[in-house]
Amino acid sequence: MSAAANPATPKGSATADAERAYVRNATEADGEAFQKHLRTKGFVDPSFVQTWGAVTGVLAARDFGPKVLDLGCGPGWTSVFLAARGLEVTAADLSPDMLAIARANAERHGVQISTAEADMQAGFDLGHDFDAVLIFDALHHCQDEEAVLRHAYASLRPGGRILLVEPDWFHEFGRSARHDRAQFGTTERGMGWGRMSRALKRAGFEKAERFYSLQGTFEKGPLQQLRSLVVAALTVTVGFPHRSVIGYARKRG
Repeated sequence: MSAAANPATPKGSATADAERAYVRNATEADGEAFQKHLRTKGFVDPSFVQTWGAVTGVLAARDFGPKVLDLGCGPGWTSVFLAARGLEVTAADLSPDMLAIARANAERHGVQISTAEADMQAGFDLGHDFDAVLIFDALHHCQDEEAVLRHAYASLRPGGRILLVEPDWFHEFGRSARHDRAQFGTTERGMGWGRMSRALKRAGFEKAERFYSLQGTFEKGPLQQLRSLVVAALTVTVGFPHRSVIGYARKRG
């Protein structure tokens, strides 16, 4: 496994500091249970597993890679899955604690990844020749999604692709989001396809497409609309299910 890269020191802010401290603060609050959650959630949590099933369908149908930047990788389970597909993965995150877990996850599952500390909102320089960028469940932790996407755009080669997987607009009203904002000071927002697609366009991306997870709305008929309302109501009240919006676009050139 390659050593961690060392880009320029990320710019500081109260929000960034809260995100960096999240693992330590949550571990102090919840103990070993939280550490176990980080090490296993992408591999055993039904919501994440179902969403990744939809992502694999997109990866099979669209160009993606081989050199991939997993931006806001968190504990790195997405990086592990990408590397297991034979892709060359750089796992980047604001939190050194998350990167340590990502490296441990990669080692435990027998795949190789590179890691780099990077503030995806304030800016970073990990090169400009990535074939693809994945941002999975991380953009909604940023206050300025357009800034993040501009930095992602700059890291891609001409014609490179981006894949976004983010909770829908009602996530920010859910119980888990309210809890994390109040207890840890982290940013918890919903995205929604409208916000996501507009930000992609303003950042310079083109040919944006939306895809759906198993918990999404596949059509626009009355039954699907009712299902969407039920999912939104469950998310806001009890915190489940976590419905994702999946977006895919390309850099000009």
